Amino acid sequence: MERKEKMDKEEKIKYFGVKELGNLAKEDFCPRCFWYEKNFGPFPSFFPGVFNIIDRNLKNSVWLRWKKERKLPAWLEVDNVEKVLTLDRVGTTKEMHKQKYLIAFHKKSGFGLRGAPDLVLKLKDNTLHIIDFKTGRFKEEGDKFLPMYEVQLNGYALLATKMKVSKLSLVYFNPTKDIPDEIFTENNFMLKFAPKIVSVKIKKDLVIDLLMKAKEILNLKKPPLAKENCRSTCFYIDKILGGNYNKDKIK
Repeated sequence: MERKEKMDKEEKIKYFGVKELGNLAKEDFCPRCFWYEKNFGPFPSFFPGVFNIIDRNLKNSVWLRWKKERKLPAWLEVDNVEKVLTLDRVGTTKEMHKQKYLIAFHKKSGFGLRGAPDLVLKLKDNTLHIIDFKTGRFKEEGDKFLPMYEVQLNGYALLATKMKVSKLSLVYFNPTKDIPDEIFTENNFMLKFAPKIVSVKIKKDLVIDLLMKAKEILNLKKPPLAKENCRSTCFYIDKILGGNYNKDKIK
């Protein structure tokens, strides 16, 4: 009976993916879109899955190299690595949507947090270095996705309850600017990528603050005001319902 009650309680928990929570930190975050999407579900996404395939192959290449030679690929320059860890060695795990995630429950907000980092390395000082791969060009300034990525990595750090996290990194895979003729073969097109490792500061409180912000928005019985010039979910809902989108915006 106790086991069943525990399972029923877990099913009622609203989980936030760390990447989803990271959207609240973006400059163009719209609380009205967020309210609609969490209460009624998001619009279908048609984002191409090619980046997921690239990320999955990168993770597999790291695991295969480590399994065969007990070292990382040459393109991943990380010092003092002792082991590549599975998620079970890092924190509490649960299978959701046919994928294993690290999970934790935040009592004050009442929400669960979940995430699956691309790579977790145990360092020789018995701490963790968590890494996430990003396919795209790194921008020194003005990267609108960086606040979301910072939340994402710090979310992983918060979920790593079994060991201390000492380092967080993004590894950007930038398409090379100059495309040599030899990448064109008779049957294939081969594009090269140049990795760049970017360190991210550990700021776990950032994740907690956003969970509380999410609670504040979702506790509203009616949708909050829209972000000015929003062209996302709430904009299209107003179009469908014939509402006046130009009314009651926030800046």
